[in-house]
Amino acid sequence: MSEAHGSLIKSPKQLIIMVFLSFFVPLIIILLLMVFVNNGKRTDAEASAEQLIKPVAQLNVQEAPAPSDAQAAK
Repeated sequence: MSEAHGSLIKSPKQLIIMVFLSFFVPLIIILLLMVFVNNGKRTDAEASAEQLIKPVAQLNVQEAPAPSDAQAAK
């Protein structure tokens, strides 16, 4: 049988390096992408917080008017 399709990892040192790279390289790429995407969105934190939590509508509660004499007679 041919050794052409043998394992690429031949020593424990190579195994440790491959495990390290397969975990940390994607993690570093994801972190760099997060920094790149978030870099353009930095504004005044206080103003943006107020804008995020501002109310959509306001509710004005008022007392009901007293019934008129015409409605009371009925």
